[in-house]
Amino acid sequence: MNSPTLLPASELILHDALDHIMRTARASSTQTRRLRWIASRAEAALLGRPFVVSEHDQPKMVSEAVLQAKNHQLRLANARLRTALAQVAGGATGHSDRDTELARLAQAALDAEQETRA
Repeated sequence: MNSPTLLPASELILHDALDHIMRTARASSTQTRRLRWIASRAEAALLGRPFVVSEHDQPKMVSEAVLQAKNHQLRLANARLRTALAQVAGGATGHSDRDTELARLAQAALDAEQETRA
């Protein structure tokens, strides 16, 4: 890949940016694989080394199957919550004042959910 010829000022700006990215990633209070990869990648670029995948601990990639499984779990939890809200909206505590209040709250939650779907 042909890299553009940079003016000295541009090189200085890019060097400073990479150095800042590397230091910020390393200074993070929670070190993750992704942050270590960012720091490693920035350091290699600062040293003028080309990117070689095997030299860097690659960040974990989330597959489409994992995203679909999480989405499915969220939909199931949402359905259970809607069922519970519907039961509360029907009044289930045996105390008329509390049942009315719970029913109003549950109905408001169900209405808000329906509005977001529309």
